[in-house]
Amino acid sequence: MKLSPFSKLPFICFITMSVCLSACNNDKEQADIPINNIEPLVGIWQAPAYGYALEMQADTNQFYQFTSESCQKIEFDFDHDELKSSMQLSDDNNSIVNTFTGAKNPGIVMNKENSLPDLCVNDLTANKGDANYQFDAQRDFEIFWQTFSQYYAFFHIEDVDWVEVFQLANGQISPQTTEVELVEILTEMVAPLRDFHVQIGNEDLDISFSVQRKASLYVIALLDFISSQQVELPFGQEQEEAFEIYFENAEQQSIDAILSHVVMDSEIEMNDNETMFWATFENNIGYLNVTTMDINGLGDSDNNVAQNKVILTETLDEVMQYFADVDVDGVIIDVRNNDGGDDFVSRMITSRFIDQSLHVYSKQARLSDSRTPLQQVFIEPQGDTQFLGPLAVMTSASTYSAAETFAMSMRQRANTVLIGEATAGGFSDGLNKSLPHGTIFSLSNEFYLTPDNEEFEGVGVPVDIEQAFFTLEQREQGIDLGLEKAQAWIIQQ
Repeated sequence: MKLSPFSKLPFICFITMSVCLSACNNDKEQADIPINNIEPLVGIWQAPAYGYALEMQADTNQFYQFTSESCQKIEFDFDHDELKSSMQLSDDNNSIVNTFTGAKNPGIVMNKENSLPDLCVNDLTANKGDANYQFDAQRDFEIFWQTFSQYYAFFHIEDVDWVEVFQLANGQISPQTTEVELVEILTEMVAPLRDFHVQIGNEDLDISFSVQRKASLYVIALLDFISSQQVELPFGQEQEEAFEIYFENAEQQSIDAILSHVVMDSEIEMNDNETMFWATFENNIGYLNVTTMDINGLGDSDNNVAQNKVILTETLDEVMQYFADVDVDGVIIDVRNNDGGDDFVSRMITSRFIDQSLHVYSKQARLSDSRTPLQQVFIEPQGDTQFLGPLAVMTSASTYSAAETFAMSMRQRANTVLIGEATAGGFSDGLNKSLPHGTIFSLSNEFYLTPDNEEFEGVGVPVDIEQAFFTLEQREQGIDLGLEKAQAWIIQQ
């Protein structure tokens, strides 16, 4: 089974694996330092808080996922040379920082071990496609439960008794349980967690599952549609089609309300993917709207991470030069409809609005009944031009994941205000795992903390000035009260 590394999008992604924090590390924005000599990298490397091991050879590598009860082989979607070039060796040769071809920043700390876990050597679980594989619903169920039991960090948020969940679900498993029936049981197990980084997917079975605590823009529009049309779920085909048109119109109403603030006859600039656009608002205020933190969505999906970082850097250069040419008095950054993606993207954006090193947050992972040491994250100013004036960051309950780390970061900047709604409340990178029969799932195992040790998992980054977003009243009236409050705050500075 092949996985591609690292994303924090709040929907099913078959690509997110995040491993780190065996040792304390202050992370600064810096280029990866390739290692040309492979010899020190050869060996066994483990990240126990993530249940991952790497067996590194001169010309090949093999990743494993493990719990205390099982071990399986897994594959990443990049070649050996890419992996090798993105690994940094510690001075004592006992640990590596692996950025996984630049996708993972801060990098993942893995410790050197003398051997693989015993289960990976003596009792390796066969995956679908292996010669000795047989589907076993009980085994796959227990791997799933054990993985959450050992690595999931947030049972307390929804007061979920995971042992009780096991007892209830175990009674539904039998030798006759099919793959589809098993996955249905697994989704029922995790639904009470209400964590959008807890996801289950199986392409062969056409199954994709995730759930969240707060209403997305789609759900807001759906409830408005049900109320206004006096209909009930489930929809028939005609109602489904009618709602899709309704939702598209609702999104356009929201965009039109934003664009109504653009200075008359001025150009609206945007990137090639139309995932970022910027303009000048009335009162000489700059506006930047970012709809994703996914580097592929901001670059080119056919490129590697390094190539897309170049594209994003060039886009940010354009944005900052635009604001400088106009000589704006303040800037609004709007991430109210941002689906998340990559933390390093949010950090690249933040780097254009500071003039000195800034400690923005820290990370650690669950390690049994304790946590790994904190890994501090710093951002350094980047680019030829930075904007240091008044800055309003717009957030909502549809500000997800990497966009939330952006909001968390900007809280540390002086002369900055957060306006709108608390963010969605999901910070941990999705820790991806797979079951022998092919279902992929992810879970949250990391804690993100502010420099003052505040945690916002489950509740979201709070705002300084509250204002609901995407309400029916505002859409119908063609207004955006959040933007009005942001502009008023900047004018007062």
